[in-house]
Amino acid sequence: MLSLAQAVRDKVFAALPADAELVVSCDPLNKAYLSGYVSIAHDLAPAYRSAVLATRGTAALVTSAADAAPAFEALGRAELIHRYGEFYFDREESTLDALTQPAPALFEVAFTAALATHKGQGRIGIDRSDDDLLWRLCTEIFGESRILDVTQQLQACRAVKLPGEVARLRQAAECVEAGFAKIMQTARAGMTELDLAAMIAESIVAGGGVPRFVSVTSGPRSALADAYPTGRTIAQEETIRIDAGCTHNGYWSDIGRTLVFGSPGQRQSDIYGALLRGLEAMLDQLKEGVVARDLFEIAVGTVRTNGIPSYRRQHCGHGIGLRSYDSPTVAAHDDTVLMAGMCLCLETPYYILGCDGMMVEETVMVTPDGFEPITTLSREFLSI
Repeated sequence: MLSLAQAVRDKVFAALPADAELVVSCDPLNKAYLSGYVSIAHDLAPAYRSAVLATRGTAALVTSAADAAPAFEALGRAELIHRYGEFYFDREESTLDALTQPAPALFEVAFTAALATHKGQGRIGIDRSDDDLLWRLCTEIFGESRILDVTQQLQACRAVKLPGEVARLRQAAECVEAGFAKIMQTARAGMTELDLAAMIAESIVAGGGVPRFVSVTSGPRSALADAYPTGRTIAQEETIRIDAGCTHNGYWSDIGRTLVFGSPGQRQSDIYGALLRGLEAMLDQLKEGVVARDLFEIAVGTVRTNGIPSYRRQHCGHGIGLRSYDSPTVAAHDDTVLMAGMCLCLETPYYILGCDGMMVEETVMVTPDGFEPITTLSREFLSI
């Protein structure tokens, strides 16, 4: 992750004015992006505040005292960790004294101390995507003339993925796909939604991923969109809709497929066929320069003309990276012009309450003349 973070910083600073020499952010995702450290503390306490102070050559972190040791493991240099709050580690090596001494109680004090270690005279880029605490603190210390808003530049850099980021997206996808493979090999009618979900979760963890959502729904429950699996027993020929994702080194996967024990009936096949044609119509037109909203219109129009004239959607895809739903959105209101290196989840779900729901969701990377697949599962109605 450190080598990827260095490549990220090279990219970010190349997008900033030449006199920018420090970028600071409280956003957990931008912190991971610039430093390479993905913190479990943000899962345990969503309101937990930390910060990154990134130069072209390195990144320092302001963390809670509890988060300091994992952050040190990632960065390897105790002087890059600035702690606040109360937590206790003993230590055997004197080189770890910095992680065991008393820390200031407040984040603001620790952040100000971290800023004091920066001796440059250039401008300070502030990410304002979280809130304006860092903007206020940096203005008080450096004055308005030395600070600049880099929120949009960071967002633009994150939208187009580096090869190392795409590799992590592939790893996250492989974890979920291994779960689908296990289901295809071992699942049978009479199992429950929870049984199938356990296969996916187990495969994710075995592959080094962190399960984030595993929605396995069957029969009428498959029309509930994002719902947790239950102990419901799955019968032969019932629709099974699985939508699952994980993170691998901070990068997400999001894969949706429709399955059945046995063979799908004519109604199921007709509906799914329309949805698949909508997805494949997007893939046929996907390349650099296409506008996100145009892909949306292609998907909805294709599904409607292929058997579901009432088809409606709020979106037919989204960016993916350090978030499951990242920019852009494949929706009627999104005018984003797609660029090579953007990674998208394209999807055409359909839900009939009281009956069933189906979906197919594919992850791809935009290229100059098309796309490169990230998911590798068959897009067909999966028959077990």
